[in-house]
Amino acid sequence: MLKISNLVKCYGDSKAVLSDLNLEVPGQSCIAIIGASGAGKSTLLRCINRLVEPTSGTIELNGVNLTHLQGSSLRMARRRIGMIFQGFNLIDRLTVMENVLSGRLGYVPFWRAALRKYPQEDIDRAFHLMERVGIAHYANKRADELSGGERQRVGVVRALMQEPEILLADEPTASLDPKTSVQIMELLRSLSEEYRLPVLINIHNVQEAKEFTQRIVGMRFGRIIFDGLPSDLDAEAMDHVYDGVPAAEREDAQGVILRAAAG
Repeated sequence: MLKISNLVKCYGDSKAVLSDLNLEVPGQSCIAIIGASGAGKSTLLRCINRLVEPTSGTIELNGVNLTHLQGSSLRMARRRIGMIFQGFNLIDRLTVMENVLSGRLGYVPFWRAALRKYPQEDIDRAFHLMERVGIAHYANKRADELSGGERQRVGVVRALMQEPEILLADEPTASLDPKTSVQIMELLRSLSEEYRLPVLINIHNVQEAKEFTQRIVGMRFGRIIFDGLPSDLDAEAMDHVYDGVPAAEREDAQGVILRAAAG
């Protein structure tokens, strides 16, 4: 379980990006975080894995207080937090297999990683996971030769190679076309069920959030102002989450572009 209590994040003397935020994420679950640009969605995910240092508050993952960890203890905790990025964060000149195996960097000695001599069990697991998401035939292909959807699948497998206790996905479909976006959301939902993982997805498209997740958390100005079932996110709740947001951004969030493309 992920438990966030009274989380605050400020940058210098500026207004808090996250303000007294509280959130609990149970075991197997697929949860979407929605909100306008600047609501604090990405900052929240980056505080969880300590890419961004919280100003105050606590973040606990399965009983371990992540906010108090330093050095090797923090590195060991981070390896159990899988992160999927909007921009994929692959090393283009490396093969798909090499990118996938980088998910084991927190587990193998430095010399093995430097020489790319990973244990056979890691290689076998990499092939198994690549087969699971449909990219095993690209194992020896350079990452920069793949499409956006294929690159994101590499990112998903790399995260799974960490044997994570939670998956964090920061706008995983923002760089993808509508059809591929749906495929990636379907994949994340099925992996949550298959591996009994909590998956926390920062997503801009509310239509996809309602279709592929079990719970929606709405943020505004660094606070949670909606937390409920997709069916509870009605027009009034949407107005509360996106109040004051320019019409173009609100229409995009509501999935108008996706529906038009599908039609």
